[in-house]
Amino acid sequence: MNKILYTALFTTIISVFSLKAQVSEKISIDNDFYNYNQSTLASPMEEHMNLLLELDSIKKNVDQNVDVSMEDATILRRMKAIVNAIPLDYNSRVKYYIDKYISSNYRPYMNRLHGLSSHYFKIYDQVFEELGVPKEVKYLSLVESSLNPHLVSTSGAVGPWQFMYTTAKIYDLDMNSQVDERKDIYASTYAMSKYLIESYDQFNDWLLALASYNCGRGCVQRAIKRSGMNSPTYWELSPFLPKETQNYIPKFVAMTYVMSNANLYDIEPISTELAYNSKVIMVDKKVDLHHVAQAINLDLDKLKHYNPAYKKTLINGTVENPKRLFVPITPQLNDSLLYVALHSSSSTVSTVREEAEDLAASIGSLRKHRVKQGESLSSLSGKYGVSVQDLKAWNNLRSSSLAAGRSLVVSRPQNSSLAKNVASVERVKKEQQSRMAYYVVKKGDSLDRIARKFDGSSVSKIKTDNNLKNSFIKPGMKLKIRKG
Repeated sequence: MNKILYTALFTTIISVFSLKAQVSEKISIDNDFYNYNQSTLASPMEEHMNLLLELDSIKKNVDQNVDVSMEDATILRRMKAIVNAIPLDYNSRVKYYIDKYISSNYRPYMNRLHGLSSHYFKIYDQVFEELGVPKEVKYLSLVESSLNPHLVSTSGAVGPWQFMYTTAKIYDLDMNSQVDERKDIYASTYAMSKYLIESYDQFNDWLLALASYNCGRGCVQRAIKRSGMNSPTYWELSPFLPKETQNYIPKFVAMTYVMSNANLYDIEPISTELAYNSKVIMVDKKVDLHHVAQAINLDLDKLKHYNPAYKKTLINGTVENPKRLFVPITPQLNDSLLYVALHSSSSTVSTVREEAEDLAASIGSLRKHRVKQGESLSSLSGKYGVSVQDLKAWNNLRSSSLAAGRSLVVSRPQNSSLAKNVASVERVKKEQQSRMAYYVVKKGDSLDRIARKFDGSSVSKIKTDNNLKNSFIKPGMKLKIRKG
């Protein structure tokens, strides 16, 4: 094909799709998009034709009066790549929020969300996998509350999932003078998941289920009736929904896309008040957060960031109703000192401090090790059976790098009676784990029926081990079962 004919044909294609001349100047195709086309298209002419066809399709979905570019085609292709169970459609409202979220004005806000998400998303992913909720639902929490558990909406909704008081009561979230479980990341996520599963069962559409979380199932049902459609999609039903809900799903789709491609838009996770990794401890007695903060050498206010549901510093856990405690894993955390804080009968910080000092007091000489070339904290941790965090704390290390020839404290003698108690607790914990089984709920199951299948199990044990406030279970739920 000669150059004159090639040029004429390309010009005809451009005019057929009514694209402006400057579109060619806007082309910004990332590597994966480029590689995709190089591997699938037979010639440059076919490549151009396919791109133009895709842009024309996008224009129909976006707005006839909105200019589209090759970047829009790239966004659409990236969206298709991350779709899991919930469809991510691209249109003018989604485009508007994507442009907002990737703007320089929003960069500090998005960086903070990225930093907070490392703490929240671990719990969300765990609960969603357990209950069968699509993993991308976690991005809805960013839209709902910006991951601020203390956020209170103008309508009175509270927590990371913004539960109203009446809805929270329906889903068995405790709200009293001691605690507000709408702010509890685990409890509220379980409640939100149950609501969403019920909505999906009713509408058989995840986007409509999400829309109902914003305006209510009754509102969505009434909108369907007004529309006259039998099984509308969210986008078909959108004009019949409240204005807030019309924007709610586009925000969710845009947030899901942007945060799934954060690195492409220079969105970097920043350090937040939840910078430490944490572990969850089930508390079955009264525990004072002052004591816990003392044990891990962290300010009380910082510890409370990890446990926002508690209104006071005293956690009233019981064997029948244990409470969750998030413990930040600080460099100074010592499991033995934490044991003292969680099991001490002392009522004052000073007394607990004395107990901690007694525990840390040596009843023999400290054991030391001279660092050899090539040794690391990790290798010494395994050699001496101590944690890397303890090694850092005992030797006032700020980093994990070691210089050969340095002398390190690698063990501290402990109070023998307390050491036996700690060992006993660990042994019991391992025994309990070995007696733990897992059961996936089937249609027609009840807690009583499941309990009878396992010797030593009971309805109360199942509810406690799975944090169930009532006997509500659904097919597909994964339950922990203690045997014996």
